[in-house]
Amino acid sequence: MTTESVARAVRHPWNVYLRASEEARRRGDRRTGTDHLVLALLADPSVEAALDVSLPQARRALDALDHEALGAIGVGPDIDAPALAMRDVPDEPTIRTVMRNDRRRLTPAAKRVLEDAVRPNRHKTQVTAGQVLAQLAVRRPPDPAAVLLAALRVNLAEVLTRLDTSSLER
Repeated sequence: MTTESVARAVRHPWNVYLRASEEARRRGDRRTGTDHLVLALLADPSVEAALDVSLPQARRALDALDHEALGAIGVGPDIDAPALAMRDVPDEPTIRTVMRNDRRRLTPAAKRVLEDAVRPNRHKTQVTAGQVLAQLAVRRPPDPAAVLLAALRVNLAEVLTRLDTSSLER
């Protein structure tokens, strides 16, 4: 499968935020970061195909990175907490859904990624997975998304080239 189908999958930016927020909640993180945006996009099978990475693989890689970071500061691997279950996220969320108290706030980097992804759109009420993925692909370490994508050995140059090609074909 090519990235062409990724570029055309239109969704509301709140949908991406809510999915990422659910990933952050599931992992026990206080804020929604760029790494959670990657996980949110991987819930879409076309993004999995474009990156050649599955959602469970990405979750395991993120867990391994967390364990590595904790080990670096002397915290042992014995503190393995089970992940929470994911809750359903509506395809077209309302403002009430977004404003629920248990949603995680975006990190400044994650907020910037979503803002930059919707910037070219006229009404700013829809975004494609390809637009968000393109913004995540240009992030550099120590950004969590860049570190995660590097750990997953995703060829970002190839993904960006396919995204550029698919947007030209529209």
